[in-house]
Amino acid sequence: MNLKVKSKKVNDFTYELSISVPWKDLKEDFESAKKKTSKEIKVSGFRKGKIPDNILMSQYLPNIEYTFVQDFCEKYYILSLQKEKLNPINQASLKDIDFSYEKDLSFKAEFEIEPHLSLPKFKRNMVSAEKMNFISNDKEVEDTINNMLMSQSEIKKIEEGSEDGDFLMVDLQELDASGLPIIGKKAEKKFLAIGQEPIVGLNKDILLNKNVGDEVQITIDSENGNQTFKVLIHSIERRIPPELNDDFAKKMAPDCSSVEEFKDKIKESIQKEYERKSQEMFNSAVIDQFIKIVNPVLPSSMFDSYLANIVNEVKSSPQGANLEESQIEEQYKIFAENNLKWFLLRKAIIRDFKLEIEQEKVDAFISDAIDKNKEQKSEIERFYKKESNRNKLSDDLLDEKILDLLKENTKIIEKDVETSELQNQQNQ
Repeated sequence: MNLKVKSKKVNDFTYELSISVPWKDLKEDFESAKKKTSKEIKVSGFRKGKIPDNILMSQYLPNIEYTFVQDFCEKYYILSLQKEKLNPINQASLKDIDFSYEKDLSFKAEFEIEPHLSLPKFKRNMVSAEKMNFISNDKEVEDTINNMLMSQSEIKKIEEGSEDGDFLMVDLQELDASGLPIIGKKAEKKFLAIGQEPIVGLNKDILLNKNVGDEVQITIDSENGNQTFKVLIHSIERRIPPELNDDFAKKMAPDCSSVEEFKDKIKESIQKEYERKSQEMFNSAVIDQFIKIVNPVLPSSMFDSYLANIVNEVKSSPQGANLEESQIEEQYKIFAENNLKWFLLRKAIIRDFKLEIEQEKVDAFISDAIDKNKEQKSEIERFYKKESNRNKLSDDLLDEKILDLLKENTKIIEKDVETSELQNQQNQ
């Protein structure tokens, strides 16, 4: 086929192809369009598909030409893409279509491609990023141990003298302004925890040192304003935590022989978690800095499609079912933009630095995971038998390689942060 194509680059990601095909190369496809039209129209005295050529061409030529354009422009467009070695990322806009019987066909196709990103020359300290060194405190260790003690508590029924932290089974009856039960609203059985919402502040004081069978009134702030309730206490349950001793420490951490060893192990675990969090934050900061330097330009179709997928995913979740699409788009717009820019930057880094992960590295990672978790050997092997899981691991290892490269060219600004400061900020 004598297909003539002129390619015009509109911008970094938009192309326009001017396509022309001579009539002699269109004849066969035009005949197909003619047969299709013949089968779709009805002419008195003739069966569908059996209309004589002279009648068909004299009366329905515009229909045939329209069918031809509709059915075959896409074919010539695809052939043009193959000729120009272009891969569009959206549906092309076909325009300026010019065709009539026994004449050449010409039209234009505009579409977007994934932009070819040009990286700057990497050099040391070309960007700077802050790395937080979190310093944990003894209170976090105490809180963690207290939570563990509470999780191992025995539940004891109490008849009198309710205390902070006790759980109450009550009848909750809403009252009107005069203090009488609201007509039509029955009392509901509820669990209330002293010291947890809504049993805090004055409500907490009211329910302290009470006995089974006592009745009190509390006020709860709700969307409808302050509501007053009568509370009849049916039962009081109290958690009785075990004693913190060497036996408890051994039970919770068999490799520890004393409370002190147990505390040290928890402190080490907390610190490791902070180190993981610090590394995640630092990685994100490094990526953000390189995105700012390169500043990839996003094709509108790529961004719109990605954001639409996010909206659909959020809308399909229980939390997002009632959210407006515009609200979700506004919330995730920056997230989508950053993710796509990183996608393009990551791809360019892999291309320019010829980065890859050999299968031997994947196998070595799996072997190491088995060595460290021998009791889970069969589960690990079963998991990585799936090609999708091996591919995900390969991608993760490649990400580590990319980040190592970026960090080599990043000036690291270390900053010590007491975790107590973070907790104070969260509580404000």
